[in-house]
Amino acid sequence: MTDKERLFGMIGLASRAGKVASGSDAVTGAIRGNKVELLIITRDISRNSLEKILKNLNGPKEIPCYSYGTSEELGSALGKPDRTAAAILDKSFADGISAILEKINEEEDT
Repeated sequence: MTDKERLFGMIGLASRAGKVASGSDAVTGAIRGNKVELLIITRDISRNSLEKILKNLNGPKEIPCYSYGTSEELGSALGKPDRTAAAILDKSFADGISAILEKINEEEDT
């Protein structure tokens, strides 16, 4: 299994456990509610959606943020139509997903 498959598999598992908010409005609401442990934004997000999300990140909690994949890939992992953003709401899932994303980033840098 590739790291990419592991990543999207874990995102899907978190979603089925009810620990993911997806789509710009839901993600923005989760950020405002101080519920987000990890933020994933796809590389094909629109400028307006990105600005809407980023302007809400100035809260009391620092949220790790990654840009990875496409809206089609993220939506598929979540079992939904295309999604450009997903907020992981559980610390354990966030730690596991973050570790995979770090490994992918290291491999892309080499």
